[in-house]
Amino acid sequence: MIQVCLNGRRGADASAAVPLSPEALARSAAEAVAAGATDIHVHPRTPCGQDTLSPRVVAATLTAIRAAVRVPVGVTTGAWAEPDPRRRVERVRAWSVLPDHASVNWHEP
Repeated sequence: MIQVCLNGRRGADASAAVPLSPEALARSAAEAVAAGATDIHVHPRTPCGQDTLSPRVVAATLTAIRAAVRVPVGVTTGAWAEPDPRRRVERVRAWSVLPDHASVNWHEP
């Protein structure tokens, strides 16, 4: 497996090339798969560029990426996207479009 993380915790302040919108993430995913990636890891973002676990944003992000590529797509569940552990679980349970996998940082509450 060759996994690409399309944006990680980096934002537009790191580089204008960091993909943030679902459409930009889909384009980057297509480029990465064409270069040999076989798995995608993504940090869904609000229109303001903040990491989020919002069901609406996760759905839009996954839908756009899946329209562009046919490889597994995973989503972060990092505490920086939702600091409250209970709220984080509620957000993930509310996802209507599910990723193929999700990352979990075991050191986080």
